[in-house]
Amino acid sequence: MNNILSILIGFILILGTIFSYGVQFHKIIINNSINGINLTSIVMGTISSSLTMYASILLNLDKFENFTIKLDVSQLIIVCACWLFYTLIYIFCIRRNKYIELYHYNEPNLNRPSNKYIYGLFFTSWIIFIIFGIVSFIIPDSKVFINIMFFISSFFSLLQWIPQIIESYTTSTISTLSLITLSINTCGCILTVIYQSIINGEKILLMIPYIVSAILQILIIFILKCKKPRPIFDFTSDELIRL
Repeated sequence: MNNILSILIGFILILGTIFSYGVQFHKIIINNSINGINLTSIVMGTISSSLTMYASILLNLDKFENFTIKLDVSQLIIVCACWLFYTLIYIFCIRRNKYIELYHYNEPNLNRPSNKYIYGLFFTSWIIFIIFGIVSFIIPDSKVFINIMFFISSFFSLLQWIPQIIESYTTSTISTLSLITLSINTCGCILTVIYQSIINGEKILLMIPYIVSAILQILIIFILKCKKPRPIFDFTSDELIRL
């Protein structure tokens, strides 16, 4: 029974991941904007998902004949791929629209990210992804290395949504962040906690990153729903008269 339930939940998490990030990517492309989306949170998510994926693969190298294990690892691979693609879409949007010059238009007092900061974070996430992948191939049996990856992954997972909360709270323009994506991701975190802790009997301490992630995403949803956004190009009546 548990095996069937595990497979069912695995497919639900995979489909939910693809759909949720697909909605976010579609919204960015359609609106041609990344306003209100924090790159630091994206990079933390990329690093966290990459290390979790590598650690889980190495931890289950001798168990891949089990279909349930394959399904669980596949879900982690898809999550990692979505975060990596997220960084690519972010950079593509900046390059295409010269978003740096338009960021927080009419709000000169707000600090906007520099080119060095943005591209530095982008390349950092991909370099970490590549380096840890190479090391995983070289020392696949190192328990210390696996534990280090799990520790770093948990650390970034706990901090991941804090920059996005600050971004969502301080940005007064319309955000491109998808409420549907946040909602589905929150449900996915809750489903994972229920399944792993109640059905599989995992220690609740291992579920803390998922619990924190769900709470912080709910907070972001609350901020976006309660704030009264204004358009990016917010001309006052005096400015209209001058035009």
